[in-house]
Amino acid sequence: MNLTKQYPKIELAFLPTPLVYAENLTKLLKGPEIFIKCDNCTGLALGGNKTRKLEYILADALAKKADVIITIGGLQSNWARQTAAAARKIGLRVILVLNGEKPEEYQGNLLLDHLLGCEIRFKPYTDEEEQKEEAGETPITGEIAEEILRVGQVPYIIPLGGCNPLGNLGYISAIEELKLQSEEKNIHFDYIVSAVGTGGTQAGIELGLRLFKMDCKGLGISISRHIKPKSQEIADLCNQTIKDLNFECKAFSPEEILINYDYIGEGYAIPTMDGIKAIYTLAQTEGIILDPVYTGKAMAGMIDLIKKNYFKKDENILFLHTGGEVANFAYNKMFL
Repeated sequence: MNLTKQYPKIELAFLPTPLVYAENLTKLLKGPEIFIKCDNCTGLALGGNKTRKLEYILADALAKKADVIITIGGLQSNWARQTAAAARKIGLRVILVLNGEKPEEYQGNLLLDHLLGCEIRFKPYTDEEEQKEEAGETPITGEIAEEILRVGQVPYIIPLGGCNPLGNLGYISAIEELKLQSEEKNIHFDYIVSAVGTGGTQAGIELGLRLFKMDCKGLGISISRHIKPKSQEIADLCNQTIKDLNFECKAFSPEEILINYDYIGEGYAIPTMDGIKAIYTLAQTEGIILDPVYTGKAMAGMIDLIKKNYFKKDENILFLHTGGEVANFAYNKMFL
């Protein structure tokens, strides 16, 4: 059953991504059984989870004859880097509006944005403005779109993180991919643990689990503070997707979305010491590199929850590695 096949997509990702058993980490933590879905291996410009979303979003951009892709992100945005790479691959110009002042040197994702030939505009913006962009309003990108229209080109604005119904198709299809892998390996997963920023990936996971009738719970580890509960935003996005894409699926309530807010630290893009420790732990047990903004915090949360017996010893836990390792180079002093 391929629920996403009817929607146009362009091939950008290396799929399926690996599903690996974290044997050494499991032994270190003395259960439950830990597996990692390596969506850091999607391939495009060093990979990451956003590539799955961009396959559907950029197909829509091409159908609408877009010339210029416009999106926003932080200075070390994995989303911006993958969007830039995808746009360049299909021959489109890209404008990135990055939240902050222009730094003295380019490192990590920002360096790759430059290598990809993006037009980068540095512009500090508020959480409220960012949330309006996610809702389809354009206080940050609107003027740029008008500028593009005035020169006779067609702009296409993508919300931060690809957080919209089309973007959700990426992780709905990822869950179908996971279901096939789990059946081949005869593994039943009890939880899928992932980092939560905008919430789009979590929304796709929740929809996929319900649409493909997988008896498994999603557990999001929030990595930033939010204006309103992220569980509400994710439920709203799931329900909007059901409506817009005509899925036969029961509506979601916020109470059904599991989000943990205990491992945020001081805020978005501010590493925590536990997150840094988690990066060391996974590197030295499994040879897998996490990042200090998203997956490091999520792994730190999962490790702590295991130590607190949140999960049962006989359960199978899947950690979704969403990528972002390149950001380590911008935070190198945290490791020294």
